Amino acid sequence: MSMIERVQKYLFQNLGWNIDIHEPTFEAKLGRICKKLGFDVLKFCIESLKNEETDTKILQAFAREYSVGESYFFRNLQFYDYFEHTIIPQLLQKNERSLSVWSVGCSSGEELYSLAMILQNTIPDIGMWKLYLLGTDVNPHAISQANSGVFTKFSFRQTPEKYMSYFIANGGTYEIAPEIKKMVHFRYHNVMDEPYICLPPNGEKFDLILLKNVLIYFDIKKAKKVADSLFSVLKKGGYLATTPAEYGIGVFNYPHAKFLPDACLIQKDFKSLEEMIILKNEPDIIESVIENLLEAPKIKSKEDKRSHYYNALERLKNNDSDGAKLYLRHALYLDKDFVMAHILLGNILKKKGELESATKHLNNAKTKLFHMPPQEVVELSDGIMASDLLFILNSIKGEEFE
Repeated sequence: MSMIERVQKYLFQNLGWNIDIHEPTFEAKLGRICKKLGFDVLKFCIESLKNEETDTKILQAFAREYSVGESYFFRNLQFYDYFEHTIIPQLLQKNERSLSVWSVGCSSGEELYSLAMILQNTIPDIGMWKLYLLGTDVNPHAISQANSGVFTKFSFRQTPEKYMSYFIANGGTYEIAPEIKKMVHFRYHNVMDEPYICLPPNGEKFDLILLKNVLIYFDIKKAKKVADSLFSVLKKGGYLATTPAEYGIGVFNYPHAKFLPDACLIQKDFKSLEEMIILKNEPDIIESVIENLLEAPKIKSKEDKRSHYYNALERLKNNDSDGAKLYLRHALYLDKDFVMAHILLGNILKKKGELESATKHLNNAKTKLFHMPPQEVVELSDGIMASDLLFILNSIKGEEFE
């Protein structure tokens, strides 16, 4: 077994990541890992991976090199708008004055801090609430940065002006205000491990779990195991938030999903559609079934394209992959460069064994991403930049990416 194959096996067994490792960067990454761990020779570092119980420091070092940790505040404003105007009112109606949130794969903490700022800004008596806002990640460097609460301008490219008052400027950096910092907790956790160790101190389950851009590293079997384990620590009526692309891989066997631009919320033990509070001016995806599906759309617009994409997700929710394929093909008829439609369609085709067609669509997505400005956010991707999404597609192991 080659060194690259041994590292791939190690990452799959210990982190669940099913990724390809590219030779041009392999030795450089391994060199940094060896330096971090104190190995003088690459061979000794690789030999250490044979141990059945790998040292946590070794696992953390590999996670730091092979994960994408890009994040920023209020990434996907539609999701945060939904949190403020739908989820918080539901909590206020229950009048329990408690909230527990878990940000899985929290990176440097911007996602969780964004929720904390919304709570501080929205709920007058927030000091009287029992809050448990937890962020976890397998990358220790990201956790350290999150705990520091210090960020650069790069983290603020989508932050509403009203929230900038929660930061203290210091030269070229910005530190989160103490009243926000004390609301959150960050710690190391491997999502492949037991989720119950992350429960709030009172033992209650979570109201909201954020699982965005985490499952993209996993194969279907391990992704489903992670999804099921997280739902086991979610309260009845609680939400799990993920991305449309991750929802589309077929690991969430839960019928009550709501699609927002760039986000998907799945509610546990949802009772009726009437109980959902619909966000003002939000497109009603469930009711917007497009008539005459087989006819080519006459109006080519961004909204038509998105409607087809959302309806594809709705079909997938109902285990209708053939219907989803039709909607996605209509979306691509309207915009042949629609990256997320290519990715979702490619994954559907791969699951159905149509590998040649799957490869074509996924390669189309990679080609488009390659020619985009590296820091441009990909439409409906939950705020992922083109360079990061291309890295992910090139890393994920499987025939569809050959």
